[in-house]
Amino acid sequence: MKLDYYLSQFSDLKALYKLVKQDFLKKGLVHHNWHHILRDLGRVVIIGESEKANMKIVLASVLLHDIGRLYPELGSDHHEAGAIKAPEYLKKAGFRSEEVSEIAHCIRAHGPRGTEEPKTLEAKVVYDVDVLSCSVGYIGVARVFDYFMREEKMGVKDMMEIPSGKKGSRRDFYTKTGKIIGMEGLKEARRFWQELRHELEKEERIIKNIIPEYKGG
Repeated sequence: MKLDYYLSQFSDLKALYKLVKQDFLKKGLVHHNWHHILRDLGRVVIIGESEKANMKIVLASVLLHDIGRLYPELGSDHHEAGAIKAPEYLKKAGFRSEEVSEIAHCIRAHGPRGTEEPKTLEAKVVYDVDVLSCSVGYIGVARVFDYFMREEKMGVKDMMEIPSGKKGSRRDFYTKTGKIIGMEGLKEARRFWQELRHELEKEERIIKNIIPEYKGG
């Protein structure tokens, strides 16, 4: 189905879409912006429909999964900040209290750096969408570079020293559809990072032989 179909079916989802779009466009983030939300909405329609998830829940969750980034005053972890802020949007749009709880879990659990492990089918779908967005293929690698260089002002070596985001025994993908779509791209991205690390180490050895105080970068 097209996104418009779901927006026409659920008036509260349509109201939420308008609220979230308005605030993302107003804030004007460089990387985690409204276009990022739209890309993830497209992916969640594909995976959610294939996995027979509750589409209202997964669409609302993706709309709000990065909402915490608009409110840095709530803390540096956008998962927790988002779970704090999301109920305001959901209640204003007209969502029921039990839906708010489900969506908050999806927000906390989205992606490898989430603060909770995904337990529901809907949270697993949203998790997989986040992995596809930031970890898969050459586009995923490019977006990682874009984020850390433009928003975090990091160099290449700084990025390589960031620890893996996966917590505990979490999977690469939780859904069959996510794995089908993204597994090969995830392998490509991992090969890239391994080769980049090897090349950086080689470069550092060469330069340090000539300039011992060289720190890399």
